[in-house]
Amino acid sequence: MSVIRNPLLPVGLLLVILGLGNWRTGCARGREYEVLLASGPLPANLADFDEFDQLNSRLNATLLTPIQRGSDESTFANAKLDFYKIVQSGGRALVLVGLFCAASGLVREWYRQRHTARSAPAAR
Repeated sequence: MSVIRNPLLPVGLLLVILGLGNWRTGCARGREYEVLLASGPLPANLADFDEFDQLNSRLNATLLTPIQRGSDESTFANAKLDFYKIVQSGGRALVLVGLFCAASGLVREWYRQRHTARSAPAAR
């Protein structure tokens, strides 16, 4: 019962639970975006340069290319995939830290109980 009083064990278990949730979410949602990207080229959000008839073609290319670069759906899907990969790796890190905390709490409590058991008969 005194193992529960050690603060490292509940903190470690909480970190493991949070880490497993992040790890699972990162895997599941990342897989969705991997499938989306593997399905082929995704359409762009912005209209073609020809639809801007107020400017000539040279000005369209000069002004609108920096805006349009990186704004297609595949860029957004890649960014979301990268985010979920970070969530997944963060979840793994939380699991490792949580396991370390829980294990150190258990070892610390085991050492404390062993130390008090050794010193109790000597006090008689």
